[in-house]
Amino acid sequence: MSEIDNFLQIKYNQFLSKYDSEKSILYKGYYTHFGNANLIEMFSILHSNLNELFTFMNSKNGIYGGHYNAVPSRQLLDIIEQTRLIKATLTGEYSFEIDQYYLEIINSCKSFLTQNGGSTIPEGFPNINIIEEKPIFVKANSLEIPSPENTKHISLHQIGGGSYARVFEYHDPYYETKFAVKRAKNNLREDELERFKNEFNDLKVLDSPFIIKAYTYNDEKNEYTMELADQTLEKFMRYNNNSLSFDSRRALIIQLLNAFEYIHHKGLLHRDISYQNILIKKFDYGNNLIKVSDFGLVKRPESSLTRLGTETKGAINDYSDLDLVGFENYEIRHETFALAKVIYYILTGREANYHREENEQLRKFILKAIGVKENRYNNITDMKEVLLTEVFPAYRNKLEKV
Repeated sequence: MSEIDNFLQIKYNQFLSKYDSEKSILYKGYYTHFGNANLIEMFSILHSNLNELFTFMNSKNGIYGGHYNAVPSRQLLDIIEQTRLIKATLTGEYSFEIDQYYLEIINSCKSFLTQNGGSTIPEGFPNINIIEEKPIFVKANSLEIPSPENTKHISLHQIGGGSYARVFEYHDPYYETKFAVKRAKNNLREDELERFKNEFNDLKVLDSPFIIKAYTYNDEKNEYTMELADQTLEKFMRYNNNSLSFDSRRALIIQLLNAFEYIHHKGLLHRDISYQNILIKKFDYGNNLIKVSDFGLVKRPESSLTRLGTETKGAINDYSDLDLVGFENYEIRHETFALAKVIYYILTGREANYHREENEQLRKFILKAIGVKENRYNNITDMKEVLLTEVFPAYRNKLEKV
């Protein structure tokens, strides 16, 4: 028996002697996906007892607060501590999270519960909504997929993340395909969480084959399901740069330009263009599609979320200018600055040394795009025109002569 299994066996025996298990069978079905029989029973007992104690608290709570008796106060404190201990001990396949609503109630209760003499329920403490129709303990990094028959808990595999959210992938057993889930971190400010929700709304509405698609939002977990791409542009170039043909590079760049032409026509500025936020979706026979993602920093006209003095973000943004004018004053010439770097990266496989570029037309294009702001490209149409009529023909000729 492993150390964890031994711990669970000991804890389960303690639970049987300390807590009422008569109604735990009502919740047992919610926890079978954890696999360990002792843990299933423990979660069922904890769920049952929390519900009983919260129901009793509702009966004792009034408009001006109330008195919560001594015995249930001690019982609830003990269950809260045992839950904390179990959560801190279990890792890997047994690690779990507590339902966010119940977690907030538990944290509120900890502020007024006492071991002796009962507890004074604070004035204004809300009536607790008792959760009976779903689990309150769920596997960490998992996803609930409801169906007419039952709810399946699917393990998630983290594939990326940043300051505001983590990204996971999972295999949906009903659609028999893979999806991605983007989950907001718990410590986001209210305005950051609003940005996260707006990102979903943008991706839900934007309709382009070159923009990642979002499907459904889960308000309880602040996460959304979206289309899964195969690689970041950075990873794709790292493994394929030496074998990519000119025509393949040209096709990817045109897709990229089409994506941003569409985004700008919708009145949006992405503000977070990078080699990681542009994804590649692979298809048979070497066909690849650009998929623009990560719309969390999008600038909208008249948006109240763009605060003065906001710190400049974005991996390849024009920090030298944005740090002077402020990230809230990001505009189209900052967008074409970053976009040109991505174009150069796709075409050459290189990220820098623009001044040393041997192809004159390509050098002129990139230096105009990242040079003095007043001389930069003001729209995607102009960039596309120069690339199609000057840069691509010159670059193809160079390759054919090699």
